[in-house]
Amino acid sequence: MIRLIRSELLKLRTTHMWWILLLCSLVFTGLALLFNTAQAHQELHMPGWLNQQPPPELSQEDQAQFLADQQAERARVLAARSAAGLARHAANIYTSGQFFGLLMVMLLAILLITNEYYHQTATATFLATPKRTKVIVAKLITGAAMAVAFWLIATAIDLVVGVIFFADEGYTNSLGNWAAQQAMLLNLLVYVLWAIFGVGVGVLLRSQIGATVTAAVLYTVGTYAAMAVLTLIHEFLIKKDWVMQAAVYIPPLASEHVIGTLSGQLGGTHLPARWVGVVILVGYAVVLGTIGTLITRKRDIA
Repeated sequence: MIRLIRSELLKLRTTHMWWILLLCSLVFTGLALLFNTAQAHQELHMPGWLNQQPPPELSQEDQAQFLADQQAERARVLAARSAAGLARHAANIYTSGQFFGLLMVMLLAILLITNEYYHQTATATFLATPKRTKVIVAKLITGAAMAVAFWLIATAIDLVVGVIFFADEGYTNSLGNWAAQQAMLLNLLVYVLWAIFGVGVGVLLRSQIGATVTAAVLYTVGTYAAMAVLTLIHEFLIKKDWVMQAAVYIPPLASEHVIGTLSGQLGGTHLPARWVGVVILVGYAVVLGTIGTLITRKRDIA
């Protein structure tokens, strides 16, 4: 098994795609950090108008509304500055870049399988190791190791930028808060699971271009399309909370729910516990991994 894993790592290193996908992951991580820190700064900043008196030209009713808005905004900012609020911002910043980082991990895991068929090395691989299950397990382990590396690099960048950001803002970085720690650790689990997804997709769709394009489109366009459909159903057909809660069954959104960032995107919709997202992702990984192994064991490699 160790020799098989070394072989898979060698195959990966001899292609150019791994560093291209890593570079893309770093770029998206930087963009996500820029957005998340700007959002946190805006929510932590106390607007100057909160300390102003209502303009005298306003009617008595409008002045009362002005003071009510002041109170609501002050309460929101104070909540963002609380320990729980800071931990929420920290978790969001320390997991920046997850959405596109997972996509890069999945695409690289797909290449672990499809490269064999694209470069016509599958026959030699399975002749050298007739027990195909071992080959798939080695690819799964390699994909998982690669996912850990991607997570480690992105998280290191997130931590450095996040610590500097909170120090500049004058707030604690929440690194000692379990909520922030949990988000980062669960993010690691999510990265590994998406590597397993990638191997499964690569087995189902052996064409390198077909598998990568299909996976990328489903991950990006499919996710937003599914969200749009759920939103339309909730707005015009079924005005029930469970409609929007169904978003956790969409794998990319389940990943965001696991680290606790999905609720904010859904306008504060009450969602099930985060462990539900973990169970959903593990279920997808088990199904894809099992199907991929069974297909590889029986499919003709010629």
